[in-house]
Amino acid sequence: MATARSTKTAAKSAKRPAAKRGRGFGAAYVYDSLRDDILSLRLPPGTLLDETELAGRFGVSRSPVREALIRLAGDGLVQTLRNRSSIVAPFDVSSVQAHLNAMLLMYCATARLAALHRTAAQLSDLQAMVKAHRAQMKTADMNTIVSNNRAFHVAVAEAGGNAFFTAWTGSVLDQGQRLMGMYVQDTGQTRSDADLNDHTAIVDAIARSDPEAAERAARSDAMILFDQLRRHFFKDALEGMSVGSMLGKPAP
Repeated sequence: MATARSTKTAAKSAKRPAAKRGRGFGAAYVYDSLRDDILSLRLPPGTLLDETELAGRFGVSRSPVREALIRLAGDGLVQTLRNRSSIVAPFDVSSVQAHLNAMLLMYCATARLAALHRTAAQLSDLQAMVKAHRAQMKTADMNTIVSNNRAFHVAVAEAGGNAFFTAWTGSVLDQGQRLMGMYVQDTGQTRSDADLNDHTAIVDAIARSDPEAAERAARSDAMILFDQLRRHFFKDALEGMSVGSMLGKPAP
């Protein structure tokens, strides 16, 4: 989706001073740092990952950089081109839909289960979490908002009592961190604590032990991201472009 650009340009804000590390830890350090930069969108989709520049940034040879890039490619976060250079993986619109479907399923299923199986302590924790997240919403940076969203939905899943659903919810949210980051960036100038109204509705339904209401609120929460990403990926179509204008002719 994004045009390729140099790591040197894209990573200025992400650049960290190289730290002394023990032998054998170079590749792991590079992997962890680049993964964090990619998921937080400090390295946007399409960014060119130059091995020499990265080696200089992290104070290592090119070998651990290459090893880290191979691991990231295995995670689906880096794409290797025909000329053997690497870029941050672009978004695949078809996989976006699959991810959103998985997220919707996990949100709804875990909210239903939480309404049926939560303990008093878990309910109290969820209520305190929503209150804390509301207090942070207007001033929090993107990473905090994404982290808070993940913590909330994982906590809901834990309250549901199904360990598999808890693990899957965490995995879906981790894989979709870049999507969530795009949503926060798109709405960054207008967000308010009202954006957490669906979280409040989920917790209220869980408190009443009402699985139907919990599922409805969870679906509403997921659809906010659905609609925002639809506008993000298809913004040209949604701006009313006509065939005539695309061909250079005035619209009737």
